[in-house]
Amino acid sequence: MIVKTRKYKISSGLYIKLGIQNILRMQWWIFPLLALFMSSIFFIKTIWLLLVGIIGFICYLIFWVIQFYGLTKLENSRPMFERVAYEINNQHLLVQINTKQAMPISWVDIQKAYKKKGYFLLVLSKVQFFYLPFKIFHGDNEIKFFTTVLQRKGLLR
Repeated sequence: MIVKTRKYKISSGLYIKLGIQNILRMQWWIFPLLALFMSSIFFIKTIWLLLVGIIGFICYLIFWVIQFYGLTKLENSRPMFERVAYEINNQHLLVQINTKQAMPISWVDIQKAYKKKGYFLLVLSKVQFFYLPFKIFHGDNEIKFFTTVLQRKGLLR
């Protein structure tokens, strides 16, 4: 079975928001490290450790926001932010800009997939991912088929 979706364009604001969420999910170890650093205030009685921890975390978030914002402005990543349609089958995910321009993405290239409330998120790397909202599918059967394909490939758990 081949699933052909409607065309969809992701906005740069949504891409940045999902990118930050994905980075925080992938680099979860930042939070225990930050808590450990900030809990040292109980041993060394100074407010500076707390302030350095908060400022360091804010700088970390700003760094990643700048990375994602810059990615949306690069000429090389422009195809990611055009209206594209997807063709999904067992062999690959085909990203189509139009009928003549398409890029197949093997299931091996996808690191992980997430099924959230209302969308799929297919992660290729820290900063590259595909956002597939449920509204681009033509029905519940296509969503179920795509979920089954992701589970068979070991991407969705």
